Amino acid sequence: MPAKIEKRGENTYLLTVATGYDEHGKQLFRRKRIKASSDREASRQYNLFAAEVQTGQVAYTGKCKMTDFARRWYKTYCEKELAPKTQQSYKNHLEKRILPALGHIDINKLRPLHVMQFLDNLQKQGKRYDRREAALSDETIRYSFRVLSSMLQDAVQWQVIANNPCQRVKPPTASHTKMSLLSEDQVMAMLAALESEPLKYRTIILLALDSGLRLGELMALKWNDVDMESGTVQVTKSNQAIHGRGVFTKAPKNQSSFRRLALSRSTLLLLRQHQMQQAQEKTLLDDKWKESGWIFTQWNGLAMYPTTPSQWFRRFLARHGLPHMPFHGLRHLSATLLIAHGIPLKNVSSRLGHADIRTTANIYSEALQSVDQQAAETMDALLQNRHEEKTEG
Repeated sequence: MPAKIEKRGENTYLLTVATGYDEHGKQLFRRKRIKASSDREASRQYNLFAAEVQTGQVAYTGKCKMTDFARRWYKTYCEKELAPKTQQSYKNHLEKRILPALGHIDINKLRPLHVMQFLDNLQKQGKRYDRREAALSDETIRYSFRVLSSMLQDAVQWQVIANNPCQRVKPPTASHTKMSLLSEDQVMAMLAALESEPLKYRTIILLALDSGLRLGELMALKWNDVDMESGTVQVTKSNQAIHGRGVFTKAPKNQSSFRRLALSRSTLLLLRQHQMQQAQEKTLLDDKWKESGWIFTQWNGLAMYPTTPSQWFRRFLARHGLPHMPFHGLRHLSATLLIAHGIPLKNVSSRLGHADIRTTANIYSEALQSVDQQAAETMDALLQNRHEEKTEG
């Protein structure tokens, strides 16, 4: 019997298959312990094992802690493939939640029960980044699970492990909390209150409501993106900010986010007024102004931080006694108002830059149901009138 099949005990054999050499010239092997009733049966299993190794169907069997693999995965995948803000988010979840709980475990020994216990602990005592005592949200726990599963799926692809334990665990359910939006009367009150606010912020809010642009897309607009003659704006980029790096520009969320939108005349008028005011500020600041073409800037012409309008909007609503609504709510409010006034869903989806019209339908199902109810009432009125005319005849 060849040395590659070594008998270790009664009906027990150790199979060894050479797989090549490492960077130092040391030969590498894959090994497998089996049960076999005879040498002939052991040889048959060896041939099967050797074929699996050669075709890449056998995962890496060496020792590798979750912490070690996570570092390699972050450098190899996250830093090269993910947007900077997503990189930072993945890093936070890895370092502050996943690895403190699972980092000491050998990746080959990670089991679904480990993942289930990890999720259970997050629900009971997961720590928030802001150090508040409140429990982690369902969405945060779900996101941690997604990061872990993504990493383990790459480990499968790279043949480090044979399967992803997360696929044998039921994903945490995220309770979808409905975003509070202003009613049409409250929108009118908001528009009236904006009249007394600084022109720059008035323009930001009304442009957001008019266009439905994401905050990052708004902050990335430059004057050459707006065509005053045709009354349109083109979206080609998005601005984000990370602590320690400042503001940076990236591509929009997806290919369908590259789009051109028509703007209302009132929004175009505000943009012209804002442009004139900005030109005056430039003149006053002289060489202190850093010309970069941004529509919305800091005091010196540099790109405005995306968090600035959000903070301003929160304070604005509170000052005027209006219900709280996140800045992103303006995007949802824009779409909801368009749907409520009969704009076709396909047009609303295009304005929002959704990759799939089904995304729009899912998000705004309630608004669509409301419109559908209006349609039914309209049809009922038509049919009722027809019935009355026939009765009278």
